[in-house]
Amino acid sequence: MSNKFKIIASVIFGCVIVTTFTVREICRDWLLDSAREQAENQLLTYVVDIRRVLASYKYLPYLITEQESVTAVLTNPQASMTQLKHTLTQFDKAANTKGWYLLKPDGSLLISSRHNANWDAHKAANITANLRNKNGELDNDKGVLTSSYIANGTANYYLSLPINHSGKLIGIAVIKVDLTALSEPWLAANEFILISNTKDQFFLSSHPQISATEMNKRGTNGIKARQLSNDANIFHWKINNNDYQVQQVQLDDLKWHIYYLTPLSNLYKTVDMAGFITAILMSLLLSILLYRHERRQKLYSNAALKQMITGTNVGLVLLNDDRSISYINPTAMHYFGLNNDDDNRLYASQLLSQQHDNKNIIEQLNNLSVVPTLTGIEVFAHNHQGQSFPALLSITPLAWSQQRGSLMTFVDISKRKRAEHALSQANAQLETRIQETTAKLYTAQEELLLSSKMAALGRMSSAINHELNQPLTGIRTLLSSNMLFLEQGNTKILRSNMALIDKLVTRMLSMTAQLKVFAFNRPERLIATSITDILTEVFTLQESKLTNVNIKVDVPDSLPQVLAEPHRLHQVFANLISNAAAAMQHTSQPQLFINASLIKGVIYIKVTDNGSGVDDDALAHLFEPFYTSKKIGEGLGLGLAITANIMRDMQGEITAHNNQYQAGMTFTLSLQASRSD
Repeated sequence: MSNKFKIIASVIFGCVIVTTFTVREICRDWLLDSAREQAENQLLTYVVDIRRVLASYKYLPYLITEQESVTAVLTNPQASMTQLKHTLTQFDKAANTKGWYLLKPDGSLLISSRHNANWDAHKAANITANLRNKNGELDNDKGVLTSSYIANGTANYYLSLPINHSGKLIGIAVIKVDLTALSEPWLAANEFILISNTKDQFFLSSHPQISATEMNKRGTNGIKARQLSNDANIFHWKINNNDYQVQQVQLDDLKWHIYYLTPLSNLYKTVDMAGFITAILMSLLLSILLYRHERRQKLYSNAALKQMITGTNVGLVLLNDDRSISYINPTAMHYFGLNNDDDNRLYASQLLSQQHDNKNIIEQLNNLSVVPTLTGIEVFAHNHQGQSFPALLSITPLAWSQQRGSLMTFVDISKRKRAEHALSQANAQLETRIQETTAKLYTAQEELLLSSKMAALGRMSSAINHELNQPLTGIRTLLSSNMLFLEQGNTKILRSNMALIDKLVTRMLSMTAQLKVFAFNRPERLIATSITDILTEVFTLQESKLTNVNIKVDVPDSLPQVLAEPHRLHQVFANLISNAAAAMQHTSQPQLFINASLIKGVIYIKVTDNGSGVDDDALAHLFEPFYTSKKIGEGLGLGLAITANIMRDMQGEITAHNNQYQAGMTFTLSLQASRSD
């Protein structure tokens, strides 16, 4: 499978996924919004039904108060209650309620339409609570009042009416309404409706799949809000692994909350179906577009191929299986002197000259049992004017439709052959000149080699002279001082100076020994070396050059020693401090600052001066041999080059840069820390 096909397949798959996802989102939001609007309208319809049904019960308490025997029973304990009880029983059956009650002012039961009334103080308290005013006293001026509460998981809904006589409350007429009358039509319509009281306790459910008792355990915390693409807000509730869209409203007079639930399972199936159909349609559409694109590309490629074959500068000849020519492009026709009027029944062997060099190729073309395969073979072609010309021949087997054949390509190399002949003659002449010039070069090379040896000897002598001058100067200074101390009889300082002279002589011997190290390019063994000890020796030897220089050294005592060759590290510090002193000759307040620090096992030593510094262009050549900014006779430019070589031999590095905020330069040395410390 080609990379192009993989990319196209990935693009198509990505487009299908994105389009399907987008359509699913749009379809789902549209369906959810439609379901929301439909649920809102349906909820308003059910609210009207609830109020209508409850309103139909509201006149019933008046039927009790209109009975003539009610006042007598409530005011005369000796009055007969048989007739009134029978009347209440008849009313209960006719109204399809769940009980008609006549209560005393304190809420205790006097007469009931039910033989087993199950009246208790809890029911009495709920009924009389609505009749009490702010002071807690019974108020006989109120009309029909409603009381709803849940007891033992059962909803209780009562209509109560105070009964007055001579401006005094003498009793309470109570009717218990059967709320199943509300849910029966909803159940028949397979609607999901929940009703809760002011304490968010559900007391009525319209569908057996969602019981009020179960919902009281679950609560309303599961209701989640979601914003649609049109900025509309919807609420959904997951109950028993089923999603429902929720619409709710509060009845202010009853303090009820009515929840209308719309199952979303069918809606999700519709969304999935829409996504599936979209994916199929999108796949078909993209496949059709891809097919048309490929077809157009194929037609374009064929046209471009034909144009390329026609316009190419290479002769192309298409052969049939019997080696006859089926097509020949204009370039090949020009090569062989053919035109459109010539007989098309030509064979491949007729295009080649009958020279002995072409004999094997002609035999292969005439042998129909073998398909020849050639690449870049030089042959002599034959045109119809009887002339032969050199050409490069290639033969490639081809197969198209149900046919087989070969493609012959010819490239006229007449110009190249003429150029090769001319080049061969030029090469012969050039070979003669080269031999003459080579003899002269041998002579010049011997002279140049002798000059190079002399120049190398001079550079080596200068380097040795440069490196030995410093300790010799120190010895000379110490000897001059010893003459004075000898006259003064100061033997202590004499011994000290003689010890320094001995060290300098030893160091000179070490420097001469280094010639062997440089010759073989192998450093001496690296040992733990103290930075402070080396600096102390260098400052003592360079004392005369540093008379007016303010020197600050910051090398912490806790800093480990470095891995180095002591005498070569001494040479590095001596070169840097000597160069710094020379650079600060014309500085009014010369300062030399040396500090060292340890970072990840590497000790970095910085030597900073406030001298004249160097140009930025000179920084790149600072460590090259014989590069110097000093006057003739003051130095050969080997000091920093030798310093850089010594640092490399000690597995270290040296860098230099001009100071950023003050005059002068900073040289940074990096060496490995000794692990023995």
